[in-house]
Amino acid sequence: MNQTIISAIEERLLLTFDYKGKTRVVEPHTYGLQHNGNESLSAWQLSGGSGQDFRLYVFDEKTAVEAQSKSFEFERPAYQRGDRRFSKIFAEL
Repeated sequence: MNQTIISAIEERLLLTFDYKGKTRVVEPHTYGLQHNGNESLSAWQLSGGSGQDFRLYVFDEKTAVEAQSKSFEFERPAYQRGDRRFSKIFAEL
């Protein structure tokens, strides 16, 4: 469990991390374990990949995640609490 991600969700802070060779900047929405046991983050991607949209990122223990000082105000319209892709949710908006 990554406390940086949990705190960023609670404080609505942007996150930055490297994922599949690109630096991503995201608005984190849901963080937890998927049914297959993968630690994952559902977030709105702002930059670093193929456009702005919700993405599901699967993390391992080596993934370095940094909270930014910049915050975001609102949940994205497509967001739904209690995302069924997760068997256990550590934090969500």
